Amino acid sequence: MRGNAYAKLNLTLAITGIREDGYHTLHTVMQQISLFDVITIEKADTLTFTCTEPSLAGEKNLCVKGAKAFFARTGILGGARIHLEKHLPTGAGMGGGSADCATVLSLLNTLYGEPLTKEELLALGATLGADVPFCIQGGRCLCTGIGDILTPLPQEEKLYFAVAKGKDGLSTPQMYRLADEARDTWSDPRREGYYNDFAPVAEAVLPEIAYLRTRLSELGATTAMMTGSGSAVFGIFETFPQAQSAAEALCGEGYFAAPCESL
Repeated sequence: MRGNAYAKLNLTLAITGIREDGYHTLHTVMQQISLFDVITIEKADTLTFTCTEPSLAGEKNLCVKGAKAFFARTGILGGARIHLEKHLPTGAGMGGGSADCATVLSLLNTLYGEPLTKEELLALGATLGADVPFCIQGGRCLCTGIGDILTPLPQEEKLYFAVAKGKDGLSTPQMYRLADEARDTWSDPRREGYYNDFAPVAEAVLPEIAYLRTRLSELGATTAMMTGSGSAVFGIFETFPQAQSAAEALCGEGYFAAPCESL
């Protein structure tokens, strides 16, 4: 079986508190987009994992962790050969690893006769990463809790994006620490428009994020904002050709950049 592991963007992101276990609570609108990795899975007696990016092929990869969790949860005495064709950038805030894990869980569940309901699959995903449940659900959702409580939202019109990223990524734990140090009060998620509480501290660490936001606006984006804890930036455009033109311009400057649309 083959499946596309679709990336996500955070259209809004507010850090609203911190739990006793140390996890931060969020109020974020996530949007699935048409950029993706490709997962191929087939049944096997043991679990093996390969990847087109050798540095990601270890046991710590979320694909491996997801598969182990699936077999432990279901008690199935089987395995799988899993291959990840990597296209999404890492350290981008686009949920690439979570999308890969979500796709592995969904494909394994189908491959082995759907032993888990969707609700059980979402719950299992939440044990592996806060973004994994959304990547299983897809579409557009308001995500609260640590990002794992999903409320699907209507999509009245398609959105067109150009997504861009420099060569450097950002550490999510570091961004939370810096955001905590810079914060006077917890964020109010009721404000209007597109926003990201990580953006100010991320731009201080990696100034090219601010440059990409400015550059996307110069190229015609109606809004430009960082996604997740960084470091990718997206611009919203009125048409797909406009997004494509902006992405091509940023590719010409040496950035990873790609046009995409909401799913």
